[in-house]
Amino acid sequence: MESIKIVGIVGSPRKGNTEIMVFETLEGAKAGGAETEMILLRNKSIKLCDGSGGSAYEDDMEQIIRKMEGAKGIVIGSPTYFDNVSGLLKNFIDRTLPLHETGKLKDKLLVVTVVGEADMQSINRVVDYLKIFGEICEMKFVGSVTAIAGAPGSVREDENKIQELRQLGERLAEVIKKVEEVKKDAV
Repeated sequence: MESIKIVGIVGSPRKGNTEIMVFETLEGAKAGGAETEMILLRNKSIKLCDGSGGSAYEDDMEQIIRKMEGAKGIVIGSPTYFDNVSGLLKNFIDRTLPLHETGKLKDKLLVVTVVGEADMQSINRVVDYLKIFGEICEMKFVGSVTAIAGAPGSVREDENKIQELRQLGERLAEVIKKVEEVKKDAV
């Protein structure tokens, strides 16, 4: 079986809980046999979407798109900003329009991690938004982990949450393996 590639997208403009959550999910995927890569959007040049399809931009988006196309699974992490994803992640999502239009994310497996400071209702709306993004791109939603965490890095203090994140990553790797076996047996 070819290697299982999983890409983690961190949609936070700062180092902290979102990055930890994606990292721990990817660690679980590694334990499940996957090859992983984490992309920190804050370190990438991603121009604002102007609705033209994005092919004329000179930024890092084309490289990220290639990595997403080559992955079997995608982990997206976001903090909660005004009941939605961060502006950084929203711009990234807008720039994935060519992937939706060409069907390049179809059947990829998606998991999401979302963190907020206090309001689970707001956090759940962000999960729903990311699930809708996945549906629009015809990805298969596998699951999510959410957390309430105030100070940057404080999610690391919750051993149960870290375990939950790792289990989500392992489950993602296992589901990919099963999907690949079914595809192989169908041929």
